[in-house]
Amino acid sequence: MRIILLSVVLLLPGASSWAQLSADSVQRIDQLFSRWNNATPGVSVAIERNGKMIYHKAFGLADLEHAVPNTTETIFEAGSVSKQFTAAAILLLASEGKLSLDDDVRKYVPELPVYDKPITIRHLMNHTSGLKDWGSVGALSGWPRTTRVYTQDLALQIICRQKSLNFSPGSEYSYSNSGYTLMVTIVERVSKLTLAEFTRTRLFEPAGMKHTQWRDNFREVVPGRAVAYRSREGAYEQEMPFEHIHGHGGLLTTTEDLVVWNHQLGKPTLWGTEMARLREQQGRLTNGQTISYAGGLFVAAHNGFREVSHTGATAGYRAYLGWFPDKKLSIALLSNDASFNPGRFGSLVADIFLGQAPSPTALSRPSLNVPESELKRYEGTYRSVRMFDVFKLTVKDGKVWSNDHALTVLHPDTLYLDRLHWIWKKGGQILLKTPADTGTYAKVKEPAVKASYLQELAGTYGSDEADATWRIEVRDGVLWVNHVPPGAWKLEPAFFDGFTADGDLYEFKRNKKGQVVSLEVSVSRAERVVFWKQQATK
Repeated sequence: MRIILLSVVLLLPGASSWAQLSADSVQRIDQLFSRWNNATPGVSVAIERNGKMIYHKAFGLADLEHAVPNTTETIFEAGSVSKQFTAAAILLLASEGKLSLDDDVRKYVPELPVYDKPITIRHLMNHTSGLKDWGSVGALSGWPRTTRVYTQDLALQIICRQKSLNFSPGSEYSYSNSGYTLMVTIVERVSKLTLAEFTRTRLFEPAGMKHTQWRDNFREVVPGRAVAYRSREGAYEQEMPFEHIHGHGGLLTTTEDLVVWNHQLGKPTLWGTEMARLREQQGRLTNGQTISYAGGLFVAAHNGFREVSHTGATAGYRAYLGWFPDKKLSIALLSNDASFNPGRFGSLVADIFLGQAPSPTALSRPSLNVPESELKRYEGTYRSVRMFDVFKLTVKDGKVWSNDHALTVLHPDTLYLDRLHWIWKKGGQILLKTPADTGTYAKVKEPAVKASYLQELAGTYGSDEADATWRIEVRDGVLWVNHVPPGAWKLEPAFFDGFTADGDLYEFKRNKKGQVVSLEVSVSRAERVVFWKQQATK
């Protein structure tokens, strides 16, 4: 076997820049990425501080078949890091008076259905539109992303087939690529240019991004591009995106170009202070709550320092781009290994410069001694009123348990575990409070198991929204969904008329006569997609 020796250290033009980074820090960063070598895909890392590149290295291979190493000039796909460029294009058009962020989207995309309230461009940009993610709906048809060629037109068709939203526009936050797909359509219809041409002339070239373009034609030969991989059963295989749709993702770029782009956060030269402010302006819900998502960017804090960042993942590509204004620090990570966790490694690199975050103080209050008879009211299965998650509480040995974990009783009406509070409300509801949000859960009827009950649910179900037909049947006392592609999967009982599979929720719906008439499927980013039972009365 031929042994290939790769140098992971690529010298920078300005060697003096290295003086700003101690040998210990260099070693710590090197160690973070040492697992990627000449037998694996890899990662490119760029770190800039005070406008100077202080670390720029590449690890692993860009092409496993031909043993081509990653370099600091290797081109990767940036996944959802791309969204900030689509948002910037929208904001440029807004700054020129060609559109308003508060315009109804149907002004530019009239084929979109009319919902209970108008969806604005601002809703699209902040992920508060309520639109179901077209990729999630497409997966219900049997074609998850990376299994067929998705185009802008096809995604638009899927979006416009949805008769309902995940929630009323502006009322909640739910990450959805559909918003950014519609933003691409708006940019192109308003500017009369393709997104690729608009961003090339208005963003990439003026910013000095020499190696950046959109993957608007996946068949195009792109010199210097890394091949993306995933590991399966101990061996690497290619996992490339073969879809034309872009804008929500699909940016081909280098770590150096991403660091150059971050200059527009530190010292913007392409636009004025108002647009710079809008890029980082966090969304606000109709209840007044501020969310962390802004103009294609998350705005949060890391170890007490402001962080403006985004991660990305498409097929086997992974990406992270972060800006820490208090330290004038930029971190760009691009990888062609699907196992690479960009958010985690972005945080680990940032810790070297920002220090470690203090560990959260554990709640030390002792559990109250409450009679088991009083705790029995908690016992049961609960379903989220707004979302589609389900949990079950049991009572044994004088304690309330969730997934084999005993909850601390802070008050007869309040339970606690791992920074989560369960608060009992009248009517059999529980408020589940996290550090960031509060959700309401209602007690639901326990699942039925009789064969006659399961046969009521069996039948053929079709969905206009998902453009799919499913056959549901009972096998050996278990409910199965049959669909080609991808095949068949079984449903696990969660509550009466409610089943789960791989974290997704399947709810059978009945008419006033108690007859099963439809099935509502809720998956990540797309809730309550309706499948009507054939020959049933709607």
